[in-house]
Amino acid sequence: MSLFPRLARAEHENLLFFQHRDSGLKGVLAIHDTSLGPAVGGVRCWNYETEGQLVRDALRLSESASLSAALFGCDAGGGKAILWANPEDKNEAMLRAFGIFLQGLGGRFIASADLGTTSQDMDLISKETTFVTGHIKGQTNEGDHSRITARGVLLGMKAAAKVNFGSASLKGRKIAIQGIGKVGMALLELLVLEGAQLYISDIFFERVKNAKDKFFGVEMVSPDEIQFLPVDIFAPCAMGDLFTKPSIEKLRCKIIAGPAPNQLPNDQAAADLAESGILYIPEFLLNSGDIIMVNAEIYGIPTSNCQKVVERVYCLVENLLVKAKSTNRLPQQLAKEWALERVRSIRTLKKLYRPAH
Repeated sequence: MSLFPRLARAEHENLLFFQHRDSGLKGVLAIHDTSLGPAVGGVRCWNYETEGQLVRDALRLSESASLSAALFGCDAGGGKAILWANPEDKNEAMLRAFGIFLQGLGGRFIASADLGTTSQDMDLISKETTFVTGHIKGQTNEGDHSRITARGVLLGMKAAAKVNFGSASLKGRKIAIQGIGKVGMALLELLVLEGAQLYISDIFFERVKNAKDKFFGVEMVSPDEIQFLPVDIFAPCAMGDLFTKPSIEKLRCKIIAGPAPNQLPNDQAAADLAESGILYIPEFLLNSGDIIMVNAEIYGIPTSNCQKVVERVYCLVENLLVKAKSTNRLPQQLAKEWALERVRSIRTLKKLYRPAH
């Protein structure tokens, strides 16, 4: 699909390209929708193979952020910035140059840490802009985001288990976790407490070994096998684009519930999963912890309130699955409609006459 039709299809507002020759900075910033408030989202640093992949991810990730923000009552829209580079090649000049670019947008996008970036990186960006959260001098940190995100995933799993198996208990349930990064490790800890039977994998073996050393009862699986195990729940906690037509045909899980972004390469994949008898929980419902925390830092909302908001995941997922089943709809489609309904209703308020102050 050509660029402008792609932007129009998902109602994106902006796709901005930036570079700074001396530092090596180059990348894109996608702003999906600012009807609810400024666009918020992570600053990812990743070396994509092509410009097309770079742009595609920015557009999809920014849309997903908008959906999460809308569903959980945040006064924010969705965006995503991607620095096109290897994470190990980041440098101070590159990050500060991005901060200057960000400052020039006047607050349309507010940044936080993401894949390939850290709170220390956000601190460097903050030397040049006020429009950044989650840095060392801020009120939050990326560890808080990981724990609260993992809590949301757990609640989504329990709600899906209640609808699908008749009980929210995860004790004895076979659960495979793909990716033992910050969120994956936090989720593993929660699932150990739940008494689940756990299988773990990561392309970085040291992560898996550390998890195995900490939790002796978990079973290590190779990255090539983890996705296709016969388990109750498969939890993707790494990269996206997992469920292509060939891979769906080999899946043997009953539920997919994980925080990895962009798990579905296209809308058809959701229909293919349903046709295969697999219940897919939209990732933008499960990985909302980060955007809830960023929204809280912007508006000075206490962390305790964020924890209460994340607890809504259980009811949202349960209601979504019950409604989808009763109306013969895909949960993915229905959840998007719920989110966009709030966006559009608030957007209409901006057309009302407001007298000058």
